[in-house]
Amino acid sequence: MSKITAQALKPAPEFDIMYYMSLCGETRIEQSRLEMLEPLWAKWLPHLKAYRLAAPGDTRASGHLIAFLEAPVEEEIEELWQTSPSDGMAAHNLAISLVMQTTASLIPKVAEGGCAPLTRPTKDLRRAFERLGLEWNEEGTVNRQYAVFTPMPYAGGCRVCFLRSSCPKSTARDE
Repeated sequence: MSKITAQALKPAPEFDIMYYMSLCGETRIEQSRLEMLEPLWAKWLPHLKAYRLAAPGDTRASGHLIAFLEAPVEEEIEELWQTSPSDGMAAHNLAISLVMQTTASLIPKVAEGGCAPLTRPTKDLRRAFERLGLEWNEEGTVNRQYAVFTPMPYAGGCRVCFLRSSCPKSTARDE
């Protein structure tokens, strides 16, 4: 039996056009692109899942956040890639933006630090993932393309991150 429980959260991220443009590497965005993205954001919100994973009765308020978009979003983005690579890329960036804005809304220090450090989950956390229909891969990912797993509350950046040795932003590379 896992010692970790999953508490469903109710995120309500707002679309941040500046964050989206930064993610895309753009300084402006066409109105037609916004008109494509707006309904996707609304359509994907019901597929956005977020959970606080923690030991029951943990008084330190520590735990982890797992936020992800369900498979139908991944499938829709793949279809867009097939019909229009530029629409596919725009939708891909929107999905990343949705998950990251969710994370930042639930853990404000993530926005301040510009990163959501990935920690290696314990066996109990991996069991909690399984109960949510998720699988941890040893490369440091789950079986959802658009997902964030990070300490909640914020627990520092690079020093706690599983990816510190390969991340281009890392300030704590392994020697």
